[in-house]
Amino acid sequence: MFSILIPLVLGCAQSMPQLFIDTNTAPDFSIGSQHQTLASRTVDINLDVLRRQHAVIDLNIFANLNVQARFVALETSPTGGELWRGKIIGHGDSTVLFAFRDDTAMGTIRYQDKLILVEYAGNDTHRIIEVDQAQMPCCGNNISHSIKTKADAVLNNPSAGSPEITVMVVYTTEAKNSTGGGPQMENKIDLAVVETNDSFADSGLSHRIELVYYDETVGYTEASSFGGILDDLRINGDGKIDWVHEVRNQVQADMVDLICDNYQY
Repeated sequence: MFSILIPLVLGCAQSMPQLFIDTNTAPDFSIGSQHQTLASRTVDINLDVLRRQHAVIDLNIFANLNVQARFVALETSPTGGELWRGKIIGHGDSTVLFAFRDDTAMGTIRYQDKLILVEYAGNDTHRIIEVDQAQMPCCGNNISHSIKTKADAVLNNPSAGSPEITVMVVYTTEAKNSTGGGPQMENKIDLAVVETNDSFADSGLSHRIELVYYDETVGYTEASSFGGILDDLRINGDGKIDWVHEVRNQVQADMVDLICDNYQY
């Protein structure tokens, strides 16, 4: 009897590997987001847990917060990395996303009213943070910006245009450095594209964005305000980042997104 039960117990334990590993390495506090947090933890990540596509993994987030995620899919990310999708067991309305490459990852865990981010923290470590969503800026939109036409009617209207929106992403050197480097910025872009498309799908829209180009604005120094940064991007001929306009025409991007390191908003 014992010779049968013991292997079964061991097999169950081995089938649910933990993603996060304790570390004594100090993070680089110049790297990472500036969100107001409810809790944070510096960890190592065992990315083989994601690559091996285990049916269930253990998200050992904090000492008092441990949940299990069910594997949904492992995909190629928009920038050519890897993207792991999952769901929190027992929470149907949940998402777990990890964009990763080499030995670095960025992720979001959403369930109930929690928003948990995983980001690179320098010195080969990662940071888990539970975001204090009450401290996040309010949306700039209000009821006056609402679209009165039903989504289905718009999508079925031939004059409404293509639901495919091509996007070009550029990022400042300051933003790249505060994220941790080029691979970390690529993970960030991947999450932004995937979460945008997921939000469209969850809203019943057929629209989706397609990443057609991304690059660093080498040699450009951020202006001190959002308005100044936007003008530097928008105005062609001011000698700031004029090349963006030419490349946008080449790749036929419908929209240009600039990632900066300014937290003025």
